[in-house]
Amino acid sequence: MEQLPTRPVPRKVKYVESYDFKQPKLFSKEIMRTLRLIHDSLARNLSRIISNTLRYKVDVSLKDIIQQSTPEFIQGIYSPSAIYMFKSDDIVGDLVTVLPTELCIHIIERQSGGPSKELGDPRALTQIEEKIIKRLMKHVQSEIVSAWEPYTDFTLNSMNFESKPENLHLGAVDPTISVSINVDLEHIHKEILFSYSYSFLKKALNDILMDSGIRGRTEFLSSDEYEGYLRTIKDANARIQPLLGTAHISLHDLLNLKEGDIIPLKQKCDEPLEVRVNGVKKLSAYPGTRQGHRAIKVFEFIEEINEQELV
Repeated sequence: MEQLPTRPVPRKVKYVESYDFKQPKLFSKEIMRTLRLIHDSLARNLSRIISNTLRYKVDVSLKDIIQQSTPEFIQGIYSPSAIYMFKSDDIVGDLVTVLPTELCIHIIERQSGGPSKELGDPRALTQIEEKIIKRLMKHVQSEIVSAWEPYTDFTLNSMNFESKPENLHLGAVDPTISVSINVDLEHIHKEILFSYSYSFLKKALNDILMDSGIRGRTEFLSSDEYEGYLRTIKDANARIQPLLGTAHISLHDLLNLKEGDIIPLKQKCDEPLEVRVNGVKKLSAYPGTRQGHRAIKVFEFIEEINEQELV
C-alpha cells in the first residue's frame, strides 16, 4: 500500500516587537489607559465647542496616543500651523496644542457668517485671525484643565502663539506623549495635536501613579478629588445606539438589490434589542414610543466579562 504524504505541522509564529533602547518606554499600560480616559473626555467636550462655533455637527474623537522624542514631534508639525504653548506655575514642563491653519480659517469664516463647509488651502494666520482663534483657545484651555481635574489640579497661566514649528523651544532631552484627536467635518478629517513633556506628566500624574499605575490612586481620594470625579461623570456624554438587527448577505445579492426587496434580520420580534453605549454592548431593551418620540425600555444590564477569567 502506498503511504500518503504527511502534512507538515504548522509552526507557531512568534511576534517580535522592536525596542529602541535610546528611547525607552517610560509610560506603563495603566498610564496610557489613564491618558485615554482623560482625552476621551476632552474630545467629547471639544466636539461640543467646535460644533457650536461652526453651527453644524462635528464629531471629535481620540485617534492615537504615542510616545516620541521632542525632535520627532516638532518634525511632524506642518508649517504653517497654529501652535499654542501653555505654561503653568503649578507644573514644570511643556504642554503644546497644534491646530491646522485651514481649520482655523474655516472657523473664522463660519463665525463671520460664511455658509461654506469647504476648507481652503493652509496659510499663515493674520494678526486679526490669531486674536479670533485665541478666544476659541481660551475655551480649549479651560477644557484641558477640566479633563485633568479628577487626577490633578493645575492652572494654565499663559498661552503663547507660534506658526512655525522650527521656532519652538522645547526640551530636546525630555520625551513627549503626543495625542492625536480627529475632527470629522462631515466630509473632511483634520487632526488636533496635544503634546505633553515627560516632566509635565510626571508631576501631573504623581510619582506614585507613574510607578504603580492608577489603581493606587483610587484608594486615597480627598474630598476635592472626589467632587472632581463626580463633576466629570455628570458632565460626560455617552452615545446610546439600539441595534435593530444584523444580517449577512453575499456581495452578489447586495449588488442585485432592488427597490422593494426584503433583507431578513437575525433579530426576532419578541426578543429585546442589543443596546450599545459608546460602541460597547451594555444593555438589552425593547423598542417603543414615548410622548411621540421613539424610545427603548431597558430590559437588563449586561455585565462585562473579565478576559483573564476565561483563560
